[in-house]
Amino acid sequence: MASDYKQLVRDNVLDEEFFINATFTGHQRKHTLPWLKVVIRPVELKGKRYLQFSYFEPDKDITKNYTGDEVKEKLDQLLALPFKGINLKTKTGNLHVQFTKKGKAIVHKTTAPAPQKGPDLAHDRQKELLLPATAPNPFLQTIGLMTKDGKIKAGMQGKLKQINEFLKLVQQTGELEKFDKTPLYLVDFGCGSAYLTFAIYHYLNHMVGLPTQVTGVDLKADLLKKQAEQVQALGWTNLTFQTTSIMDFEPETPPDLVLALHACDTATDEALARAITWQSKLIFCAPCCHHHLQQQLNQQPAPAPFKPVMRHGILKERQGDILTDTFRALILRIRGYRTEVVEFVSPEHTSKNLMIRAVKVAASGEARFVQEYKALKQFWGVEPYLEQLLAGEKPIF
Repeated sequence: MASDYKQLVRDNVLDEEFFINATFTGHQRKHTLPWLKVVIRPVELKGKRYLQFSYFEPDKDITKNYTGDEVKEKLDQLLALPFKGINLKTKTGNLHVQFTKKGKAIVHKTTAPAPQKGPDLAHDRQKELLLPATAPNPFLQTIGLMTKDGKIKAGMQGKLKQINEFLKLVQQTGELEKFDKTPLYLVDFGCGSAYLTFAIYHYLNHMVGLPTQVTGVDLKADLLKKQAEQVQALGWTNLTFQTTSIMDFEPETPPDLVLALHACDTATDEALARAITWQSKLIFCAPCCHHHLQQQLNQQPAPAPFKPVMRHGILKERQGDILTDTFRALILRIRGYRTEVVEFVSPEHTSKNLMIRAVKVAASGEARFVQEYKALKQFWGVEPYLEQLLAGEKPIF
C-alpha cells in the first residue's frame, strides 16, 4: 500500500461522490517547498464542479480552481513534491500519508463509523479558524472570552480574532513540526492579561500535540495571581507565571520560543536581546511605542532629504517607528534569523499592528545585512537600543 500511495491519493481526490478535502503539509528533510501547505477541496461555480487548490505562503494565500485534465496535472505536480504529510478526508474515512526521514511513505487508512457529511461546495466560504468558537470551550470560558453556553462575550470578538491571527502567524512559519525535542519551552514577556499566553499553550499542547512548557513574565503581580488561579482551574500543569522584569528573568533552560506582544518601548528590545542571546529558534514580537530612537531623532537635525517628513510631528513619529523596527529586523538578520515584518491585526483595531517574526536558520547572516545596518546608522546618526543591549554579550557584527 505504501508504495502505491500516489494512486490512492489520486483515486480519492478524483472521486466526486466521496471526496471532501486533502491537505499537503510540511517538507521532508533536506528539501524546500514553495508553500507551507496546499489544501484541495471541491467547489461549485455557476452550477459546475471544480477542485479548488489553495496554496499557503508565509505572507499570502493563492487560490486556483481547476476542472478536467487540469486537476490531474496539478495533483500530479503536488504528488511529485517532497511534502512531509498528506491528509485526505472522504465521506467514508480518512487517508493519512507520512514520510520517514529517508523519504519512505507510511500509509494509515481509517474508516468512519458512519458516513460523513459531504463537502461544503460554497466558493467564498468563511475562512476556517485555528481556534474556532463553535462550541463551549473550557479554556475560552475560564479566561473570560466565552459564556457558559458557548457564546463569545460582547466586546471579545476582536480579542478572539487577534488570538487566531497570532496562531496563524505561528503556524505559517512551518517550523513547529521540525522540532526534534520535547517538551519545548516558551517564554511570553510582558504577558499582561495573558490571553495569548493561554492561547499558545492550548494550541501547542492540545491542538498541535506538541508538549510545551510555557512561562508568562510580567511585573503586574495581581494579574499573574489571577492567571495562576485560572491555570489551576483548568488543571494545566506546564503553564506558570513569574513576576519579574525581562532583564532579571532567569530561565532554567534557554527558551525555544520567545514572545513579546505589545511590550512598550525598550521592553521589545530587551525581549529581542534575551531571545537572540539564548539563540531561541522562534521569536514573535509585536512592538508598541518607540520612544528611545525618537528621542535621538529629536536631538539632532534631520538628514536633508527627510526635512519635509520630519517637520510634521505625526510623520516624524511614524518615521521613528519604521526606523526602530527596521534596525531590529536587520540585527536579527545579522544574527542568523530569517526575519519578516508582517501585519499582525487589522489597522482598524490598532495602529500598532506589526509583527516581527524571526526563525533561527544560521549562526550568522549575510555580510550585506551588516553593510545595510552600518549605512542606515550613519545616515541617521543614531544608535539603536538593541545594539547597546547586545554589546554586553558580544558585538552584533
